[in-house]
Amino acid sequence: MKIAFKNFLTTLRRYKASSLLNVAGLTMAFTAFYVIMVQVWWELGYNRSIPDAERIYLVAPSDFWDTDGSTFTSQSPRPSCERLVERSPEIEAGGPLRAWFNTQPAWVMRNGDYVRMKLKVITASTGFIETMRATAAAGDLTDFVRPNTLLLARSEAERMGVGVGDAVWLADNPFRAAEVRPDRQYEVVGIYDDFPANSGLAEIEAMVDIGDDGMNEPNTWNDTFFVRLREGTDPAAIARRWSEINAEVQAAWAAKMRPLWIEQYGQEEIDSWDNDDDQTGCRLMPLSELYFERALESSHWNPGSRPTTLSLLAVALLVVAIALINFVNFFFALTPARLRTVNIFKVFGAPTASLRFSFLFEAAGFVLVSLLLSWYVASALRSTLLAEYISTSLALTDNLDVLLLETGVALAAALAAGIYPAWYITSFNPALAAKGSFAGSRGGRRLRTTLVAVQYVVSIVLIVFTFFCYAQHRFERRFDLGFEREQVLTFDAPRKIAAQPQSYEALVSRLAADPRIEGVTASQSPFVSDASTVWGRKWKGEEVDVHVRMVRPNFPEVMRIPMLEGGLRPEHGRDSIYHAIVPRSVADRFDFRPGEIVDNYISIAGISGDLQFRPLQYETKPLMMIADNKATRIVYLRIAPGSDIEDVCDGIRRAIGEVDPDNKAPDIRFMNEQIDDLYEKENRLMTVIALFALLAVVIALMGVFGLVLFETQYRRREIAVRKVMGATTDEILAMFNRRYVVITLVCFAVAAPAAWWGVERWLSGFAYRVPVSPWIFLAALAAVLAVTVATVTLRSLSAARSNPADAVKSE
Repeated sequence: MKIAFKNFLTTLRRYKASSLLNVAGLTMAFTAFYVIMVQVWWELGYNRSIPDAERIYLVAPSDFWDTDGSTFTSQSPRPSCERLVERSPEIEAGGPLRAWFNTQPAWVMRNGDYVRMKLKVITASTGFIETMRATAAAGDLTDFVRPNTLLLARSEAERMGVGVGDAVWLADNPFRAAEVRPDRQYEVVGIYDDFPANSGLAEIEAMVDIGDDGMNEPNTWNDTFFVRLREGTDPAAIARRWSEINAEVQAAWAAKMRPLWIEQYGQEEIDSWDNDDDQTGCRLMPLSELYFERALESSHWNPGSRPTTLSLLAVALLVVAIALINFVNFFFALTPARLRTVNIFKVFGAPTASLRFSFLFEAAGFVLVSLLLSWYVASALRSTLLAEYISTSLALTDNLDVLLLETGVALAAALAAGIYPAWYITSFNPALAAKGSFAGSRGGRRLRTTLVAVQYVVSIVLIVFTFFCYAQHRFERRFDLGFEREQVLTFDAPRKIAAQPQSYEALVSRLAADPRIEGVTASQSPFVSDASTVWGRKWKGEEVDVHVRMVRPNFPEVMRIPMLEGGLRPEHGRDSIYHAIVPRSVADRFDFRPGEIVDNYISIAGISGDLQFRPLQYETKPLMMIADNKATRIVYLRIAPGSDIEDVCDGIRRAIGEVDPDNKAPDIRFMNEQIDDLYEKENRLMTVIALFALLAVVIALMGVFGLVLFETQYRRREIAVRKVMGATTDEILAMFNRRYVVITLVCFAVAAPAAWWGVERWLSGFAYRVPVSPWIFLAALAAVLAVTVATVTLRSLSAARSNPADAVKSE
């Protein structure tokens, strides 16, 4: 061991440049591996830290709009799910929650005064609490079934300074102006330990009891229902049972509603509905897999993308692989110089096993030094912009599992990278080194070519993937949503303006005085959003989930939504019935025409062009834009081109201050920025992938540089002879470049199918995606060729210009 350690230090001192180059490459690779694996580990463990997560399932009925049974919804009718629990002894526990994670005003009493705070309150049942095995930190979690009681997460109780028995006042409507009301006083009866941070339940800060709400409404799909199955239960069998129970519940409800439907729609229409006897399909989706479940139509429960996560994992492994190739190159580049040393040790009786152990120890030493340096760099990255792109902490103490995994990978890498060179050097015939023929041996050339080829294949794959990441991001930003979103500013209306239409009108009148503001409108929720109000309807015999946007009557005009027929008028927002705009695809499917009455209280006012109102990960669904003068929560303003945006925003803030002086000025943004937020997670991960893909390419080029250095060092005599025979500098450079250009082309032929497969897998996570264009592959090839020619030329130039006599003398 002492000799091995001494040899390691000798190598560091004797080959400083090569040692530093390899340590730098390995440090960068291990740092990238750690950062990426922190994100990957977080995503792969999402929801899994909830007790018995592998036995907890979401009841996910088929999405009505889906025609082939490939997509499902997280919302289900409560009566069918509760009966499923009653009739299934295989279910240990089950219960619903209303998964609307909205922050609302809340008050606590401090020194005789009400202190206003914010709180995310969801409605749930004791069955849900039992299913998730929530643990009590204080009080009794089943006590919240009593009226006007609530449960608080431990972190929120500490933040608000309340405990069991204290009072909290909740707003009656999270979207309206809120004041403390005595009838909204709730007693804290239980405090539960926070749900894991990397779970879909982490946002639950408080819970109130759902009671019997929805128990008698089988056609209201408002509940997210979870069940915990006993060991060995077949989830598919439980899903089939749900379909049968739901069919019974819906049939009983339809029989009850039939007289009213006949009165509304006529006997003939109702008889046509009777022919539709298909059961609603259902899947039980494991909680542990919901993060990547793309068949689920829910932005909250399935926020991840498996292709993106696997792409991150692939980049992490490839970065390490490229660095290890450089490490192997380092060992083999030193082979001729070290063969004499090995031969001397053999002559003095050193056993081959001892020499090989020395080389393996040397490899492990380089890897461990690089690993320790990478942990130092990773710790420093916590305070950089890169940390914002990772979903969790980069602190080493918070990621012990990742550290253990990385240490194992590093030691395995050291063994893999060192064992063959150690065997090769110690078994090599020293006579070959004495003749100086190692560089020209067939085995040496084959090994070097293989190493270069692997690096080129990986580099091309990563460059292609990075280019497609950029292309998809550009595609998202430029995608035609069906309306003009440029020059549109938006902000959340302050309390008074959102609660009082007359205050909104006062604001509009002030804004209208600014000639740079071409129009003002509003909606009750963000128009382009991954969350929606969804109404379950039965239109002309077909069950449909309709996404609803409550908007001001002038919304289509201000947003420049093209109208094909009809349109909204100012009085439509005040009528006793709803007036709605539907896109062309919905009108064609259900044969809707302007003036037609739907559901006995919705009048089709017009037909617009098709609109994309959800992120591009999701396909377009049926949409209704319903006129409502009370829709004032999200304000949109169209600004004239060329306007001074900062000056316009200052004017908007002044106008808001005149109407509602008690509230701080809102955050005014471009609508495009708001839409970009919908792709924040994908964009963050794509940035990480692109950054570390670039790092991998840099490490690969370091290896190529080293190999070219090796080639020029051991072909000096050949270069001298060629120059004596009349070869020019350009011809010498062409000789070196020709080999690497051929290698690049061959590697491109290998890398292109692999890159195509990876890109297709990643793009499969988007319902709307950029086409897989061959031009991107050709651009990647051109980039690699350009960098290769530049690297080889720069490194070979000194050898090509050298004096042949100097090369002969040195030989």
